[in-house]
Amino acid sequence: MTTPPSVSTAVSALSGTADVPVTLIARTIRTLEILASGPLAAAELGRRLSVNRSTALRLLSELIDVGYVSRDPETKRFALVPSRLLDLVAGPETHANWNLIMDPVLAEIRDKTGDATILGVPARQTMVYVAFFSTFHVITISERVGTVRPMHCSALGKAYLSALDPVALDSELSLMTYTGGTQSAAHTEQELRARVQQAREDGYALDIDETFEHVRCVAVPVRVGESPVGAIGISGPASRLEVPRLRELGRYLVQRLSSLGPASTLSPR
Repeated sequence: MTTPPSVSTAVSALSGTADVPVTLIARTIRTLEILASGPLAAAELGRRLSVNRSTALRLLSELIDVGYVSRDPETKRFALVPSRLLDLVAGPETHANWNLIMDPVLAEIRDKTGDATILGVPARQTMVYVAFFSTFHVITISERVGTVRPMHCSALGKAYLSALDPVALDSELSLMTYTGGTQSAAHTEQELRARVQQAREDGYALDIDETFEHVRCVAVPVRVGESPVGAIGISGPASRLEVPRLRELGRYLVQRLSSLGPASTLSPR
């Protein structure tokens, strides 16, 4: 397939062969793509963009000014602001409904089950946390908004994949690198496809020590209208989330999101 001229121009811009305005646009887009994989320091981003640290800092500062990037005051690392990207995908009305509907539901599920609840959206074969409600337990898993997890091993990722149509699923699976995760994670397309199919049959996906040892999660897909947009999940230590408990929570998640009703713009199936 022939690459469109606009894309070719953007790619050449990264190597410095295009004019200055296109270079800036291409670097901005590439910066967002790179940060979708996780927070980075300015020096590391500069290396990924093939620019010096000062240039990377100027670009990051502009993205901070318009609200698409934030900087952790302790680690000094830069991260995406997922809610700003959600505005672009869903639009202001849907985004407002998203917050109004899902935040109280996530808080309610956390209060009922006792473990942390998460809302994640896809970004370049990863899932990015756009909402996180922490557990009240003393023993907890440290997470936060902006956390990025590989799609192939996380329950959120497999739940999202299970809601895709066959063509979209094939496209996503072909792009997976299967890097990250533990020995329990899927390491081939065949393995991941089987787990996605199981999640489709069950209505929920499991992460049993796949992303990290002794950490588990169960998740269900979420749609806006007819389009899969992400997943919500419950996460916690293996000591509290044995497999029977995970499956019980999975069935509960399916039921709880279904109870939002057909009038809602969000649904699990």
